Amino acid sequence: MARRASSGISWGHILGIAAAIIAVFVMAFMLFRIVAGGARQGSGDFAAAVSLNVGDYLKNANSLRGNVYQIEGKVEERLKWTPDRGRLVSMDIESGESSSPLPVLIPQEFSHVNIDRGARMAFVVKVGRDGLLIAQSVDSK
Repeated sequence: MARRASSGISWGHILGIAAAIIAVFVMAFMLFRIVAGGARQGSGDFAAAVSLNVGDYLKNANSLRGNVYQIEGKVEERLKWTPDRGRLVSMDIESGESSSPLPVLIPQEFSHVNIDRGARMAFVVKVGRDGLLIAQSVDSK
């Protein structure tokens, strides 16, 4: 006796189509996060970075080379701009009851961010090989 072909869609087909739709949404979400960069601008992670101890930095910045820190303060001056390296700004960083001016190099990749004198900003910075703070992520406060 011959078998009849089943008519309609089986549960296996339905589950396969649902899994494919979910996979497309997950990939679209991940692609959006990569392209848009989320709420923060840059690759630094504010949650993972510890606050910079300004006293240690002022005593010997070379001992901190290669480390990543978080700083927050007010932009005092825009010191220099070059098209290939970016902007150098002076940040007034508060530590305890005192405040200290620190130089921060903001790479060209953040050229779209408005950095005005007197603005409060937060940065994730990496201490460069010469002791200069180099921004890896920028956030306006």
